[in-house]
Amino acid sequence: MAINLGNVKVADLSVNAHKILGMGINRTSDTSGPFPVNYATIKQAKDNLVNLLLTKKGERLHQPDFGCDIWKVLFEPIINGDIDSEIERTIIEAVSIWLPYLTVEELVVDYTDSDIDNHNVNIQLIFSLADNRNITDSVTINVNDQ
Repeated sequence: MAINLGNVKVADLSVNAHKILGMGINRTSDTSGPFPVNYATIKQAKDNLVNLLLTKKGERLHQPDFGCDIWKVLFEPIINGDIDSEIERTIIEAVSIWLPYLTVEELVVDYTDSDIDNHNVNIQLIFSLADNRNITDSVTINVNDQ
């Protein structure tokens, strides 16, 4: 997760050349170091969001409540096509608890009937920093039962 930089208001920084805000996930280092690092608040927020959404609750040792229950929603019975609102509720709940510095601007759940039968959905999420709604980004993830 992003660290507190004290007097620096990180929500207003789009690029920061002197403080590493955190490590990136699922990519290689873009510098000479062994791990990818983030200098921009929105970039670190995006990595934090992907980490939160792809972590199943109970998967993280010593923090069993960390994560998102999207996978549980995929295995619930669908009543009146209510899967979209359940996925949205689950994501909004997880973000509000674990990433309160983010605001979910738009959430699109994309699937076909065969996708649902195979427990597979695509989610596109547009988010912004809560302190500066002008700084936005998006993330697209595929959630499946694998």
